Amino acid sequence: MKKLSLSLIGLLQALGVVLYCSFVGSFMYFGNKFFPKEPSIVINVLILVLLVFSASITGTIVFGYPAYLALNQKTKEALSVFSYTLLYFLGIIGIMIIILAIL
Repeated sequence: MKKLSLSLIGLLQALGVVLYCSFVGSFMYFGNKFFPKEPSIVINVLILVLLVFSASITGTIVFGYPAYLALNQKTKEALSVFSYTLLYFLGIIGIMIIILAIL
């Protein structure tokens, strides 16, 4: 099996988080069709549970592999993957801002 570069791993992690956030954002955007208009305690609890679940998922995507590398005494590689992920996030955010400005 071919080994992926650290930069590509960072890109895939950033894209994974963006994809997951797209799913959650779509759920929240279209959720008003499925849930009652009046706020209730159940909806508030659902939102908080979704927040905790999302933090767990995105934290695992962003920090999981760098933590694995760091635990295996590959600190330089761990910091590189984490840095690439953050840089790709900034790039994706920049692209999204440009698209929103055009629309």
